[in-house]
Amino acid sequence: MPLEWILIQVFVNTVEIGALFYLLCSKFAAKGRTFIPTLSFVVGFVVFMSLPMFISFRGLPLTEIVTLSFSFIYLLFFRNGRILKKIFWVLIGYSLIIAIAFFSITVITFLRGVYHIDIINVTSIERLLTMILAKTLQVIIFYILAKRKKQDERRNITSPMPVFVCFTIPLVNLAIMIFIHIWIVRGLEIPENVSFLVSVGFFVTNIIVFVLYEIINREAEKNYDLIAKNKQYELTEEHNGQVIEIYERMREWRHDYNNHMQLVVGMLEKADSNENSEAIDYIKNLDEKIKSSSLEIVTGNHIVDAIVSAKATLASVHNIAFEHNILLTEEISVDDTDLCSVLSNLIDNAIEACCKLDDGRYISLEMIIFRNQLSIKISNSTDGEYKLENGKFKTTKRGDLHGIGMGHIKSIVENYGGIYDIKPESDSFTTNISIPLARQHTSALRTNL
Repeated sequence: MPLEWILIQVFVNTVEIGALFYLLCSKFAAKGRTFIPTLSFVVGFVVFMSLPMFISFRGLPLTEIVTLSFSFIYLLFFRNGRILKKIFWVLIGYSLIIAIAFFSITVITFLRGVYHIDIINVTSIERLLTMILAKTLQVIIFYILAKRKKQDERRNITSPMPVFVCFTIPLVNLAIMIFIHIWIVRGLEIPENVSFLVSVGFFVTNIIVFVLYEIINREAEKNYDLIAKNKQYELTEEHNGQVIEIYERMREWRHDYNNHMQLVVGMLEKADSNENSEAIDYIKNLDEKIKSSSLEIVTGNHIVDAIVSAKATLASVHNIAFEHNILLTEEISVDDTDLCSVLSNLIDNAIEACCKLDDGRYISLEMIIFRNQLSIKISNSTDGEYKLENGKFKTTKRGDLHGIGMGHIKSIVENYGGIYDIKPESDSFTTNISIPLARQHTSALRTNL
């Protein structure tokens, strides 16, 4: 083979492997520093794919099998991600490469009036045109696929049949196209109309498989979000129930405690005041500390009393000034669980933001009923740094269930036909909520289910 054709083939192989690795690396995060291993694999693949110019493999698909296997090995050892996802992208990547190559060969044979074997084995202008067309299509398609949003690595249970189809079809296509390639190399010609239909069919089939894979991932993501919301709902309901129960017990205990302390102080005062003065002072100081350690907020609604009192106490532990202006009625036409979820998430988010500051920590909560509208406004100090993902604010807490609190608040408010508005600023974050109370509503989460 002439030297110029050797250089052209090496360049084409480099483009092919470079585009493939660009696609694979875009889908999987690196395990540490992987520049040297990646470069080594790319160079190794290019060299191995160039061997057929010097060594005859007698039509055997050794190049495809070796590069397919080592691509998966590279992902397995140097890229994060699930094994099934890695297998899929290796299969779909190589299946697309061969489908694009076969499609390009078919197009050039049709336009130039030559045979397949003339393009595969002969150094001709048709072979060069096929290379240009195939690699241009590969670079464009792989670039589009690489720029698509990464799917979250979430362990979702999906139907096994679509997943089986997504893996089986590229594998079968790959095997059939390799068989056809061997057939052509051995001198067996395929009719033009059959070749065109087969090449287009392979190409379209791979695109359909990719679309099916995207749909499966999208549905899996929805399932995960639904499971996460259900779990959060259950945890929130259980937590809020515990808070309310503890709050009621604390009120009873505080009432009994005050009566006991008054009795003890009264008994000591009736005795020798000189000898008992220190004990009386100690009991009074202890009583003041106990009263100040737990904030009891009375709003008119026992659910709100329990949640806000617990959160205000938590805020005081973190040295956060907690101001509140709340005036409610005993009964509110908002489900208790929904009301607890909204208040808990709002105040927890505010506490989380304040804890990032060294000083100037404050939370201001206002809740009033005006013209059959429950109005909630909460403001808190912040460092002005907000984490955004897909245009939505995210929490900085760790864990799978964190980060859906604000979305959960919004879904509850919208279920009641209310308004949810946020105002992020450089030193403060304000949330305004308005919920109509004119009609009864069911639980937001139960309705969504």
